[in-house]
Amino acid sequence: MKTRHKRLSDYVGNTPLLPIEEGKITVWCKAEFLNPGGSVKDRMATFILNDAEKRKVIKKGSILCEATSGNTGIAFAMLAAERGYNMKIIMPSNMSVERKKMFEYYGADLIEVEAGDFDGAIALRDKLCRENKWFNCDQFHNPLNIQAHYYTTGCEIFDQWDQWEIPEVLVAGSGTGGSIMGIAKRLRPGWKNMKVVVVEPSESPVMSGGEPGLHGIMGIGDGSKYLVDLDQVDDIVCIPSDIAMARARMLARQGLFVGVSAGANVEASFRYCRDNKLRTALTILPDRGSRYFSVL
Repeated sequence: MKTRHKRLSDYVGNTPLLPIEEGKITVWCKAEFLNPGGSVKDRMATFILNDAEKRKVIKKGSILCEATSGNTGIAFAMLAAERGYNMKIIMPSNMSVERKKMFEYYGADLIEVEAGDFDGAIALRDKLCRENKWFNCDQFHNPLNIQAHYYTTGCEIFDQWDQWEIPEVLVAGSGTGGSIMGIAKRLRPGWKNMKVVVVEPSESPVMSGGEPGLHGIMGIGDGSKYLVDLDQVDDIVCIPSDIAMARARMLARQGLFVGVSAGANVEASFRYCRDNKLRTALTILPDRGSRYFSVL
């Protein structure tokens, strides 16, 4: 019996796995920019709202609130518009104007905090949700974030993989940490030798032991490890913002119009493979390049 799809969010997921080759190295990329809302965050946002609806803690007209660097806000704004909720988004002021315009078009309300102040955005979200009894999506601490990628992204990759060799390393940037933790949790039991490598901006190397700082790789390096369990991480690769942007432009010339965090992921994948004499890596292309015109 065929599944009937009644709304756009029913089409979240089932994105292709695409190869990019340089010399003898192949990086397999999960094309998350093809999700309906344009990013990997569609998965987590849909998973969280589906769960809240099932538990009947939200209903049409409910007010949802989230702190975000952009893509999560866009995903929740799309879903709120689709399902009849009101969306409040709290975001540092230095994120791209394209993100802010998308919130406006979806009908979401934007509250800005100081540039780079993700801790402040999260604290304000918690305060407003507590005082106004809004639904707190809580992407930075919600275990459903990891579950979303365990049950969807990770399962899809495992089912799509038809190569003789398993990927030697999973490489991905971390905003909340939900995607890399969920994917790794799903894949590692079957692919026991696969390493897990986190990517972060050179200007904000928090997981490497440095200090948080302003950078140009929106969506990762938000100032804390959040859901990342460093005991499950084999290595960390730092990529400068300008190098991530250059790689994103290079990918566009190859027909993949993706964002800066995708550039960081691909660059880190090739660097790690070259440095460690590996041949295959797995990574994520988190979002579309059209969200970055004003900052590239």
